Amino acid sequence: MCCIHHKNGRFDFCGIACRDKAKDLAPLLLDVPKGHTTFTKVEGEFQKSWKPAVNTLCPPVRQVYRVVESSALLNTYTEYRLTHGNEHFRYHGTKRNCKLGDKGHTKICTSSLCSACSIIKTSFEVSLANPSGVFGKGVYTSSVSNKSANYCDSSRSGVMFLTKVILGNIHDVTRFAEVDSCPSGKQSVYFDRPHGDEAVVYTNDAIRPVFLIVFG
Repeated sequence: MCCIHHKNGRFDFCGIACRDKAKDLAPLLLDVPKGHTTFTKVEGEFQKSWKPAVNTLCPPVRQVYRVVESSALLNTYTEYRLTHGNEHFRYHGTKRNCKLGDKGHTKICTSSLCSACSIIKTSFEVSLANPSGVFGKGVYTSSVSNKSANYCDSSRSGVMFLTKVILGNIHDVTRFAEVDSCPSGKQSVYFDRPHGDEAVVYTNDAIRPVFLIVFG
């Protein structure tokens, strides 16, 4: 944010002042330049988790952006994490109706039809999820980047979120449509498939976007 100091160790900002300045401007999309340690790490994880059924090359990562949300959204997520635990980084593919993420395009559009911009503005809203999902109305994520790419503009190009997800107490399933909602006492549903797992959460505060990845 200050354009003077480097990031502080494992953190994405140089210090508290720049972190809080970013939160004050939220919702915000910050360009992570190629060569930055954060870009290299996100790119490396994306490539490592690309595990298609057939031997196809991983598409290139063109842009990486840090998603900055308001303190209010981050606080409710933190409360949920402290209550349920079991936090993971997972991918969520989505579509866009604008040029968000393309080089020089960081402005969030106002279209209610643009899923990518809506997620940045308000985080994930389960009420807007597709009710015909194989495990009901929830937010679907995967640890496999190419699995999430199936939900993007195309399976070889588009935008994808790297998210933090609280899976809490997991309900494991072994077949499609085994459940259509989150069972009582559980916080997520998990399906371990050979070519890409899926985990579904049914509560808004269980998931937050961290990075926007533009690939292909």
